[in-house]
Parts: sequence; structure tokens; C-alpha cells
Amino acid sequence: MRKGPYMLAYDRDNGERICSLDFGIIESGESSREIEVWLWNMKDHAALPTATDVRISVAATNPYAGDIVDSKLVKVKSSGVTDPDDAGIVDDAETEFTPIGGGLTESGMYHGVGDTPSNCARRLTFRLDLPDGFVVKGRPKLVLQIGYMSGEVKWLYADD
Repeated sequence: MRKGPYMLAYDRDNGERICSLDFGIIESGESSREIEVWLWNMKDHAALPTATDVRISVAATNPYAGDIVDSKLVKVKSSGVTDPDDAGIVDDAETEFTPIGGGLTESGMYHGVGDTPSNCARRLTFRLDLPDGFVVKGRPKLVLQIGYMSGEVKWLYADD
């Protein structure tokens, strides 16, 4: 078993793990259906480290999704928590969606949600908003990027 924070996303029923978002086919100028995801830190394992500075973004996994990610047309909000062990997770209770797309270390590319204790989850809602005139060819595939900055970041370099 992992000893540190370990974030995993589950479907809206908390039954199946997911790693990608499929919005289906969306017409120009429309919003997609909303996709709810539960983001867990060490589901079913209490009293382990809290994931701090949790960050959410998306990345393109096929050529049809590249412009969507680059234009940050995917949006997310965090609202709702589950806390089976009364660890004290605080609900972000966001009402507005935030555009995301790109890396987890570049400001403005990801959305930060609150700290997540072990065996707690945040409910994230994703939506894709296509502006007028934006045409999607094919079926875009997007992978969730989830990161946290619990502890010091260490960089490894090869010897010169």
C-alpha cells in the first residue's frame, strides 16, 4: 500500500475508476453535458497524509482534442465532498466554472482545489464550452491530469 497521498478519480456513482473525459459530439456554440467525477485521496484508507495544493487539468490524447486543450475550453468546478471518517475536509462549494488545459505547474493552466485528507473526496464537475465558429473534427479524447504538491519538489539531474 502507498504511504503518501494518492489521488484517483471515480465516476459519479463512485463505482469505477476513470482517467479520461468523453463529452461526445458537441456542436459549435454549445455546452456539453456535465460530467461529475469524485476525486479521492487514498479511498478506503484513513489516517494517511493529506494531499495539499491539489491541481486539476486536462491533456489531449488525440489530434481532435489539441485545440480544445490549447484554448482551455474544458471547464471545472469543485462543489461537494465526502468524508466518511470525519477528517475535516472543507468543501470548496464553487459556483463558477474555471477554464483548464495544459500542465500542472504553469499558472493559469490548471485549477486548484482544496487540500484533501485521506479517505476523503471532492466532487468535480467538468463541462466543455465551444464558442461560435469552433468546429471539432472527430471525437476528442481528453485525459484528466491530477497533481498535488504535498512536500518538497525534488529535481533529479544526470551528471554532466
